[in-house]
Amino acid sequence: MRIKSFLLGIAIVVGLCTGSAIAQDTRVNLERTTVAVVGDSLADGMWSGIYRVLNTDKSYFVYRGAKNSVGFAASPLTDMIDRAFAQTRPSVLVMMIGANDRRSIFVEGKPPLQFRSPEWIAAYRQRVANFMDHADKRGVPLLWILLPVMRTPEATRDAQLINSIVTELAQTRPHVTLLQTADITADAAGAYAAHFRDHAGHVRLMRASDGIHFEQPGYDFVAVVIVQRLKAMLTRLSSAAH
Repeated sequence: MRIKSFLLGIAIVVGLCTGSAIAQDTRVNLERTTVAVVGDSLADGMWSGIYRVLNTDKSYFVYRGAKNSVGFAASPLTDMIDRAFAQTRPSVLVMMIGANDRRSIFVEGKPPLQFRSPEWIAAYRQRVANFMDHADKRGVPLLWILLPVMRTPEATRDAQLINSIVTELAQTRPHVTLLQTADITADAAGAYAAHFRDHAGHVRLMRASDGIHFEQPGYDFVAVVIVQRLKAMLTRLSSAAH
């Protein structure tokens, strides 16, 4: 009987200690700054870069919420925000989109809206606005990574159209911060460059063979700038809260 009582006592103590440890771990996790990255394949590449930049800083958690082959031409994408909040507690959202949006938008009961048509621009604009407003309802700042210069003039022109829509809508939404990539990844003349210098001054292959995406050194290069902007945003918000 004494042995059973002794063992029961140990079990209770272990259970209490385990429960305390779990509670402490949860508290620590909640205290971490969560950067939720959402968007398309370009955003997923940026997630990998941001993760590597912040990997040694345990005060950050980088949530991977981007997916390949998605875009506003196919979906409103607000479910990405909801999914991020269902799985974690984002302190800031990072969005990059547009690699798959050079196509028609299909609206139920209507003919396809042809890419670049006034109707397409209006529908795309509405989806971007809804996404920005959905983030605002969640009470988190949104860092929007604009599209870079592409290899072909046609793709660059289309990227500029998408960037112009996003830029216009962000001007009236103070919770949205924009980050240009064209000026930091192009050559001195503002043209597409597959190779350029990294932050250490070494010339690297930065862009992928498709002329749209980046190689890993390119994602890492841009991620350093993203993290700098994120930290500045969060510091400013923290100061404003106090």
